[in-house]
Amino acid sequence: MRSLVFITAFPLLLALTTGCSRKDALPEPYPTDSLGRINRWTLDSMRRFYYWNEQIPAKPDHSLSPELFFQSLLSPSDRFSHISGPHVPAATNSYFTFGFHYAFLQAPGYDHYIGVVTFVNINGAADRAGLARGSYFIKVNGRPIDAQHLAAINREMNEKGSLTLTTTTFHNDVWEPGADIQLNPGYARENSVYYTRIYNNGATKTGYLYYTSFDESFDGSLLEAFRKFRDAGVSELILDLRYNAGGSVASSAKLAALIARQLNAGEVYAIYEGNRTEGRRPRTLQAVLNTSGSAAGRQYSDLQPYQLSINRLFVLTTHATVSAAELVVNNLKPFLNLVQIGETTAGKDEASFTITDQRSPREVEWTLQPIVYKLFNKNGEGGYSAGITPQHAVSEMSALPLGAIGAGDDALTGKALEIIYGPGFSGLPADLRRAPHRRISVKPVYQSVTGQAARAAPVSVVLN
Repeated sequence: MRSLVFITAFPLLLALTTGCSRKDALPEPYPTDSLGRINRWTLDSMRRFYYWNEQIPAKPDHSLSPELFFQSLLSPSDRFSHISGPHVPAATNSYFTFGFHYAFLQAPGYDHYIGVVTFVNINGAADRAGLARGSYFIKVNGRPIDAQHLAAINREMNEKGSLTLTTTTFHNDVWEPGADIQLNPGYARENSVYYTRIYNNGATKTGYLYYTSFDESFDGSLLEAFRKFRDAGVSELILDLRYNAGGSVASSAKLAALIARQLNAGEVYAIYEGNRTEGRRPRTLQAVLNTSGSAAGRQYSDLQPYQLSINRLFVLTTHATVSAAELVVNNLKPFLNLVQIGETTAGKDEASFTITDQRSPREVEWTLQPIVYKLFNKNGEGGYSAGITPQHAVSEMSALPLGAIGAGDDALTGKALEIIYGPGFSGLPADLRRAPHRRISVKPVYQSVTGQAARAAPVSVVLN
């Protein structure tokens, strides 16, 4: 049997031909029906590439459904490998359905939970309906938000149907009901270079970049953002990855090289460590750049005109910072002083690639996404399956109102500005510093971005 394995970032870039050796073949007789062929192909692929292949059972149950058979092969240490089939609907979430992230919070003096919008998709349904970061709601489809109905409400928030939110305002220490807002599904693709800003106290200029995902389609925008920073003469940089769910490893390498001039073309950017067959694979920066599907910044020389001259980097993270975003945090540490602010990251220190059956005619319609590598930086530092812990622990969800993204009254951004400029610097004009209501302490119950991060794909690598 021969199959093709596609190793992908965002575009489909490379196919590796693999064969089934006698050593790896299933014992005869093996099932020859449709289910048996699917499970045999799955087992062959997992024995060859799976990071924990030595833990695969010697005699798995081939009568199981493809999903259950795949799960029976997984190591107890594996949280992220998955299989998808031709009739399995793709998972949805509130952001890609209605265009917003949200959190449910416990507020003092209120019997139910308060919903707060944490991030809005530009031109998506929520944005068009007038919702913004910091908007409050107290009912979903007419139902108050409480512990008893939380799971059902979360399902409704992430499904494809329409959604009605009852808004609220906090006035004179009372949550007052507002208008009902109806949302129909609507997501608008947006530039992953979501927002840039430059802070200036007259002596020090600080660049700020809110980066939503490592999407190669917007690598040109990434270069343009750094041109803006370089032309302005910034000497400090705040990189906001708080809700970044990862993406292309090549785009992560471009970002890293734009930030750290010490990371040159021949330096090791990442080390992939696999099973006995895959081995240990150090990858130079240029080797990773070569795998990019975007011409923008594919060569190190293309990045050099946009590189910054900085000695430290401030990175803002939460539990929703995951995958390629964590790779950047870990793999920049050998090259400059990295100051992490916020929460411990999600903890995906692993890489995968997509395996599909490319025989002609195709016999298996299922797709595998197994963990293939553990990830390490140039110095061999990795092992962050429990997440990367910040030097400065700050929770943006500990109090309301939420500050605006990239503004000094945001808890994470404000901490970075305090370290750079000292206490009292907000970067906001005086008339914008007044909060819409007094500050109140709250306790997070659920955050949609954290749920999305748990389902986000591990780093997708391309070997060349």
